[in-house]
Amino acid sequence: MALLGKKMVVGVSVTPEVGIEVAQIDYATRRVLNYVSREFKYDCKNPNTFDLDIFKDTLYDLFTDMQVPIGSEIVLNLPTTLFRIKDWPASMDGTQLLNNIEDEINDSPQFHDLPGSAIYSHAYLPNSTMQFNKIALTAADMNLVSEIALQLIEMKYKPLAIDVSVNSTLNALIYSGQLEVPDGASWVMVLIEGAYVRIFQMLGKNYIDCYEEKINISPVFDDAENCAAVVNAINPILAKIPSSLLYIVSKTGVMSANTIATKVSYASQIAYLDAITSNQQFIQIVPEIPEEYARKISLDVIGAAIYRNNVKYSRTNLNLFNQMLGDIWLSQTPPVICGIEFSVDNAKKVGVVAAIIILLMVGVAFVFLSRLINQHQQELDNIQREITSIEAFLKENEGISTEKFSPTEAINDGVSSNTDIYRYYQIVGTEIPTKLWLTKLKFSDTISIEGQADNLECVYGFYRNIKDYNPKSEIKLQKLALASNSKFTEVQEESGVDAEDILTSMNADFYEFRISDAKEEVKLDKKSKDSEENSGKSSSKSKKGSSKSGSPKLMDLEPIE
Repeated sequence: MALLGKKMVVGVSVTPEVGIEVAQIDYATRRVLNYVSREFKYDCKNPNTFDLDIFKDTLYDLFTDMQVPIGSEIVLNLPTTLFRIKDWPASMDGTQLLNNIEDEINDSPQFHDLPGSAIYSHAYLPNSTMQFNKIALTAADMNLVSEIALQLIEMKYKPLAIDVSVNSTLNALIYSGQLEVPDGASWVMVLIEGAYVRIFQMLGKNYIDCYEEKINISPVFDDAENCAAVVNAINPILAKIPSSLLYIVSKTGVMSANTIATKVSYASQIAYLDAITSNQQFIQIVPEIPEEYARKISLDVIGAAIYRNNVKYSRTNLNLFNQMLGDIWLSQTPPVICGIEFSVDNAKKVGVVAAIIILLMVGVAFVFLSRLINQHQQELDNIQREITSIEAFLKENEGISTEKFSPTEAINDGVSSNTDIYRYYQIVGTEIPTKLWLTKLKFSDTISIEGQADNLECVYGFYRNIKDYNPKSEIKLQKLALASNSKFTEVQEESGVDAEDILTSMNADFYEFRISDAKEEVKLDKKSKDSEENSGKSSSKSKKGSSKSGSPKLMDLEPIE
């Protein structure tokens, strides 16, 4: 046998006339992956004869044969003791509803002879109305269910759910494709199980109503007697619930569904299925399963094995392994917080995710703090460098005292060391002629005064005033020429007209000059050459006596001493 995956659900069923069955099914491919079974006596007419010790030993042997891993989740199917569909007012609160369910169970003949209390499960059906809630409920012996759950726990398996044969059979019929009913279709299912026949009014996959009749059938009776017992029980009920299909399922070898189908009175289509005696294979199996097992696989164990997946699609999710079992249930059911089941596996996953998140947070914090530390370290280094610089300055000037410092002396020293500069500023400010203006001043290691004037006399007079201040200085009139930004100069350059004659005749001469003691730099750019040519022409005209005024003619001058 192939080993089962630890996370796979294992279906277990107590199936009358088959025994105890154990199966694992691949829900997606609809194949039985593993299956074993053993005989187990169960009397449908007397459920109190359920032998728990034999059940435990048999189940242990089956788990061993099938190599079911310790810790696997188990879904158990039990024969139906009670199944009801009831309408209760929608105005009832939860407590009132539970009280009504308990009253319904206590009034049922199935529980009159049972020692102890009942455990039940209920589910709201989707075809409820504004006035009434339609409830499906099932019940079983509390002692039996709790003992089975404890046995599974002692064997170190995890009970996941306990369903009943009515619900398991319906889910298995639909899952295996034995029954195909469109949503919204009205039909009736007759289910014959040992001592009871149950008639279900259905709408698609949903229960609408349920009728239960106790029947007396037995192998000691002939077929006619058994058939009459069943037909007489169901005919009056079928007459009240017409539909498009009647589907008869027999889960006992005593009574054939085929026989009932030929005797029952119903106006619509009739279909049937002998779930025990037909030896029909309801679902595919893997090659590793022996052939003799293939036709033993019941609808009940199929319904149990697909419970976890089918609960997503089934409209009636019933589970007798619930909070009514108290500590037994709590010990196996992890708490649910904000919709998350805190099981051991989920706790491990949450722990891993939490660890990753913490590591990411630590990493982000480390990067952030590293950058912050580096930034502060740089600031600290800058401060330290400033401190070192200040300390060095203080050390160099530790002999200086404010008592020895005289602001007046410092000012006098500054004035005396810059007397020439101050004097030049005074001359420039007081001796500048009316028609002369300055464009550049430089008084530092060298003296440079540049400006413009509209006649040569202003320039010579200004230069003489500066030279008289210090005759021994190296100051010279280094430049005196027609202003380069004169519009007449532009005319002369573009058209070749003698602009000097025009300026002389209009009495509108415009000159630029430079007075400086800096070393002269001779630059012969295009404008300088043009100026030389123009100056040459002017000089030539001067020799011919063509001047029309007494003003000196414009020419390149040697520096005037």
